[in-house]
Amino acid sequence: MVVLSSAIVTSNKTLIARQFVEMTRLRVEGLLSAFPKLLDSGRDHTFIETETVRYVYQPMESLYLLLVTNKSSNILEDLETLRLLAKVVQDCCQIQVNEELVLKNAFQIVFAFDEVISFGHRESVTLSQIKTYTEMDSHEEKLHQMIEQSKINEAREIAKKKQMELAKLHVSRAKEEKQDNKPAESFGSSAMQDTMSSSNNMQDSMAASSPAPAWSAAMAEDTGPTFKPGAPKKGMSLGKKKPGDIFGGMGAAEAAPAPEAGGSAGKVEQAEAAPAPVINPLLDPVKVDIEEKITAETQVEGGLSGDVTIQGEFKVTVLDASKGDLVCFKLPPADQAFKYKVHPNLNKASHANNILEVRDASRAYRANMPAPLVKWHLKNDKEEYLPVSLSCWPTSTSDGTQMVLELELTNPAVVLEDIHVRFPCAPSSRPTVSSAEPGEAAFDPNAGEVHWYIPMLSESDGSGTLEFQAFTDSASLLPYTFEATRRGFTTCPVEILECYHQERKDAISYHLEKSTTYQLRCGV
Repeated sequence: MVVLSSAIVTSNKTLIARQFVEMTRLRVEGLLSAFPKLLDSGRDHTFIETETVRYVYQPMESLYLLLVTNKSSNILEDLETLRLLAKVVQDCCQIQVNEELVLKNAFQIVFAFDEVISFGHRESVTLSQIKTYTEMDSHEEKLHQMIEQSKINEAREIAKKKQMELAKLHVSRAKEEKQDNKPAESFGSSAMQDTMSSSNNMQDSMAASSPAPAWSAAMAEDTGPTFKPGAPKKGMSLGKKKPGDIFGGMGAAEAAPAPEAGGSAGKVEQAEAAPAPVINPLLDPVKVDIEEKITAETQVEGGLSGDVTIQGEFKVTVLDASKGDLVCFKLPPADQAFKYKVHPNLNKASHANNILEVRDASRAYRANMPAPLVKWHLKNDKEEYLPVSLSCWPTSTSDGTQMVLELELTNPAVVLEDIHVRFPCAPSSRPTVSSAEPGEAAFDPNAGEVHWYIPMLSESDGSGTLEFQAFTDSASLLPYTFEATRRGFTTCPVEILECYHQERKDAISYHLEKSTTYQLRCGV
């Protein structure tokens, strides 16, 4: 099968088009523009053949989902690809498929199309795998978002503190101005009274042409404070502050007490101009991963075949060395059923007291370098360590094998995620999946396996069945593998009671991720 192009079209225009082989733009536009003219409403077929290409299409309400392939392409594979693309479009649009929603989700649809078809050939993927690939999380992106958000939060806190400091400074300056203005007003009123009194004396003694000593004495001998302007020459103004200055004040020292009148403006300017120390924006300078892997072998009909092996690891990544270079952990008492190994750089005597700390300061952690501190190991023949029960029922038929697998969650308190069941299967056996509930199953010719994927298994949906047929014997389909993840849990009871700096003893915040991975080899 070679898909030349895929598109979503209406009767008069193309909404989305994706080209998978090298063709000229005029050629693609010509093929798509010719499709509406070739449509015949009276036909029941969903394909149209011309001299050079084949149009395979499916109506979707008022739109058409279209594949343009060469005439040598397998029509059955084309129809299967078309059905998968229709599921993709429906999943992206969610509510209904119309012109508005298709254009709104154009990029998501195009990215999903690229996961289905590569260089003109269909990839062996399911709808759930396509969603996983297109929505795949990035640890670096999450870390970048955390850093950016922490910068924003810290900038807001600094801006709030600066705003409070400016408000306090404004209040203190207002008080100083009020104190300065009161003597000036009293001086003005006393001077006014003296002037009026002197004026009366002048009128009474005008005939004698005598001077007014009271008025002169009032003016000459007054020793009260001189009048000062109510506002400073240069006032504080938030509007004049540049947008970047608020970040320049990060980490600056607390504002000094209000200075005396006359030199306050100059001192405030000097405080604002002081260089600010660099602030690390990380909220959690330490990341801790507690991971466990449980492996076992089971028989075809279920039940253990040997021991269950549990291997775990306590791993630390310091993201901010200025805060977490000598990070120290206090743990609860260790479970003696497990065997532990401690990293050589750690203090063995402290570990005996359930404390993880380095031997000396020269062994400090380096930034962004994951360091395994403790590993543990356990072997046991108890099935209770496995949260699922797997029973396989192969049946020989005249032309091959019919395989039925039953999966059941034995512990209702457990929630398993990202469940993968894989049966080895050669392409020559031409396997066909009859049913898979829950999740989805399909044959992957590239990997040579029948793959059953279940996003989640919990108490509300704690069982499942897979059924498929293959033109081969049962021995070539076994053993199969089971893999699943349980988050927020480990069999070994490893918890963090305290996290602090080894020398400064101040608490350090950390981000913890805990998970257990189950890997079973079944049918041995």
